[in-house]
Amino acid sequence: PVVADQAEFVAKMMGPDSGHLRESALWKEDDFKNGHRSVFGSLYDPDTKRWGYACCKSFDASCSCPVAAASAAAQAKKGGDSDSGLEHTSPDSDAMQEENPWDFSKVPKQLLSFPEVEGGQPAAYVQHFCETMIGEWRRQHEAGYPGFGAIEKQAFQTKGALLEAEKAIAPLLWRLKKGESLDRGEKKDQRRSRETRTSMEGKYVKEKSVLQQLNLMASAAYDRDYTKAHEAYMHLTFGNKMWNLTFVAHVAACTMKGAREYRRNRDTLNTYDMDPVSQKYMHAFKKLVHMCQCIRPNIEDPSRNFKM
Repeated sequence: PVVADQAEFVAKMMGPDSGHLRESALWKEDDFKNGHRSVFGSLYDPDTKRWGYACCKSFDASCSCPVAAASAAAQAKKGGDSDSGLEHTSPDSDAMQEENPWDFSKVPKQLLSFPEVEGGQPAAYVQHFCETMIGEWRRQHEAGYPGFGAIEKQAFQTKGALLEAEKAIAPLLWRLKKGESLDRGEKKDQRRSRETRTSMEGKYVKEKSVLQQLNLMASAAYDRDYTKAHEAYMHLTFGNKMWNLTFVAHVAACTMKGAREYRRNRDTLNTYDMDPVSQKYMHAFKKLVHMCQCIRPNIEDPSRNFKM
């Protein structure tokens, strides 16, 4: 009887085609309005506690989709310039996704100073440094790493090390090209746990700009100040947090009174803690700084070199 009831219930829920569930009488599925490619409510911002559209990151339920309008304009322009030979690529197109490999076939052959690259633009200089060092790594790999020490040679000639570095750096370069922010750390949170004392709360530590720290590492590497570059790397990864983890201690109170708990919650997490993709490209960027030190060591002041 139970099986029969279940079969009857499923039959009622199925449509006449017996292949799909009946549509809801209250809500219409996938009802895209005003040119949007997602429904309102597909995006939620926990900081402002607002719902919006995932396709264009808009929080206005009645607005038209700007992404759809831009795509239509790009298609119209592409149709009008079909014979011009120009390629029009939208920042949201499949060709500019982070998962795609970066083209390192045409890279600079000489590392320039920060002011020499587009008048001192941090994003442009970080890209210039990455492409130059990847190209240098390829040339050193083909030559057999002449002049490298045993430890350095082992670190760079390990099977797949170069390919892993290129794959890890690619998302960074795509984000820079699309103009995205590299800061992915926790924002300031005013909410406190009801049972947590104020003295136990972790501190909000404002994260230093990821782009500025990467630019500082690249500029210091050009100046052959590799200890300064690694100092910037420490700020980039560990930051200025006093407590990286939550610390809990239980201390006996008095006879038959149980124990007291003393807690110190962790401070806010930075980009290195929050985003695994950023964590990988930071590791790869550090390795490019090591490559720069191997081919451009500081001979005048060896104390500025950093031992691997």
